[in-house]
Amino acid sequence: MTSDPPLAELCRVFGLPAPRSSMRLAHGMMNRNWRMTTGDDREYAVKELRDAQPDQVRSQHALLRRLAEHGIPVAAPVADAAGETVVRLAGVGFTVTPWVDGEHLPGARLDLASCERLGRLLGRVHAALAAVGPNLPVATPPDPLSRAAAGERIEHYLAAIAARPRPDLVDRIAADHLRWRRELLATEVRPVGEQPEQGWTHGDFHQFNLVWRDGVVVAVLDWDRVRRQPLGAELIRACLLHFADADGQLDLARIAAVVRGYRTIRPGEGGVAADLVRRAWWQWFTDFWPLDLRYDRGDPSCDHQFVANERTLRWWTAHRPEVSDALS
Repeated sequence: MTSDPPLAELCRVFGLPAPRSSMRLAHGMMNRNWRMTTGDDREYAVKELRDAQPDQVRSQHALLRRLAEHGIPVAAPVADAAGETVVRLAGVGFTVTPWVDGEHLPGARLDLASCERLGRLLGRVHAALAAVGPNLPVATPPDPLSRAAAGERIEHYLAAIAARPRPDLVDRIAADHLRWRRELLATEVRPVGEQPEQGWTHGDFHQFNLVWRDGVVVAVLDWDRVRRQPLGAELIRACLLHFADADGQLDLARIAAVVRGYRTIRPGEGGVAADLVRRAWWQWFTDFWPLDLRYDRGDPSCDHQFVANERTLRWWTAHRPEVSDALS
């Protein structure tokens, strides 16, 4: 991974004026991003590709152009004279897109009308993806962990924590949460039955991938994780990520407004949605990906995400009927 992007070379390849200034962006867990100003005072977003192959990204860029034709606000990438949108320099891939002015708004700053607009936008995204039919690989989603497999992961991480010579705050939070999961696991049952119908989804629809300006979303960013899954699963995840406060409490009124907006575009059966909520809870309850990074790969970069998810899961578990009502 490079320390700084070769901005001058990127500008030359893409036929842009030389860069005048740049700033590393704080957001983005998996890819590094910069805001660049060129000599003609135009601004661009530069992304370093760490977890996606160039051919995959090119397919995503072709998808963006088609989504724009369906009225979805996207930031179309800059292309060179041959139409290439991905450049590899010193073995690292980069893309450049025009900068979109606006804000990443947390859910607490959205009024109910904006929440309904957010839901309608997600419905439009799903409808456009269904119409386009992305030419992307279809990965088979992993099955949710069984009770036995989840129990094994819990014991694995508790043993890893116990073996640490000097447990820190995250270790103590993780151990407490894992013991809570172990106790609750004894009475919980994994949802069974036929899997809900799947469709194409954005895959990562949260506040840092949405740019708001004057009360509307003017760009949906980061289409790196477009995939097939139950459409309602993305709606649920988007609500959870938008509307959990620092203590994990979910804003159920705003969540209900998002769902109302979504249903105006894609009506659905309430019973199916309730089943998806149960499946989503089990998925969160048995998901340990930040701990995989921390204890199995020695990567603490997503520790904060585990702590936030833990608080949300605790509150959600204590208020499951109310959350299900808001979501379904």
